[in-house]
Amino acid sequence: MSSFLVCLTSALALHSFFSSAAPTTNDMATCAAVRAAAVFANHGAGPFPILKPSTDPNHGPTRLFLETKIPELLNLNDPTKRPKAIVIVTAHWEEPFVAISSGASHDLLYDYYGFPQEAYSLTYKAPGSPEIAQKIHQLLKDANIVSRLDPTRGWDHGTFVPLKLIHPDEDIPIIQVSVVAGLDPLHHFKIGQVLSVLRDENIAIVGSGATFHPSRGTSDLENKARKFNVALTEAALEADVEDRRNALANWATLPHARDCHQREEHLIPLHVIAGAGAGDKGEAFNVDKGMYTSFAWRA
Repeated sequence: MSSFLVCLTSALALHSFFSSAAPTTNDMATCAAVRAAAVFANHGAGPFPILKPSTDPNHGPTRLFLETKIPELLNLNDPTKRPKAIVIVTAHWEEPFVAISSGASHDLLYDYYGFPQEAYSLTYKAPGSPEIAQKIHQLLKDANIVSRLDPTRGWDHGTFVPLKLIHPDEDIPIIQVSVVAGLDPLHHFKIGQVLSVLRDENIAIVGSGATFHPSRGTSDLENKARKFNVALTEAALEADVEDRRNALANWATLPHARDCHQREEHLIPLHVIAGAGAGDKGEAFNVDKGMYTSFAWRA
């Protein structure tokens, strides 16, 4: 049952309990007015957030945040507000143009190597949504952004690993969206601005990546990660949309930016989410001793 119908059913039941009068337009408008969140989540290292317990010193903080805080931000525990679909922009799918998963269902793509065998038998059987995929395709076309529908590519670990922890019930349609080769921050911010209208239909927008994704051999990583995340948070939380766009466009000038991201494919989903945040007030959440930051924009 859709979140609107759940909400409307609840509203009608409460109304009939307290009054014999017919439900008002306001009762139904309350249900229709749910605006979904735009959330950026750090998806962790490969499948380890799933394979390791929440007490694990390395992967536990990410797992715990995905299991507890992200569902709260997305209203997944409130049947009157839970999103009717989740659009997830993954750092692990890079195409010349925006690609959109458009199948009624998708297999999983185990795009990692050298992990325990159980990592290759994980499942996530949520449905897709060809209708919402087509809507995204049309929205991007109307904004002169080239995109294509992809009914066959599997959901990669940037999608299924966080979602298994965020929403293990597997009953909300998922639409996976790629990042675009070249990793232009302004282009991805614009993509987010286009997708932001979906939030008014209670379709959540999630970015899956990392605010800290260093190359091996970088020294003093924890200190550099914290300093970068402090500066990144200031940029991402700019209240004015244009100021936010410009600040994030210049992310590479922030302290230790290239120590934290030799290549920025894991950061770019944040630009999409910051664009999708539109005029809403942003929030930042430190994860794992401040080395990672998750963000949310909610109405």
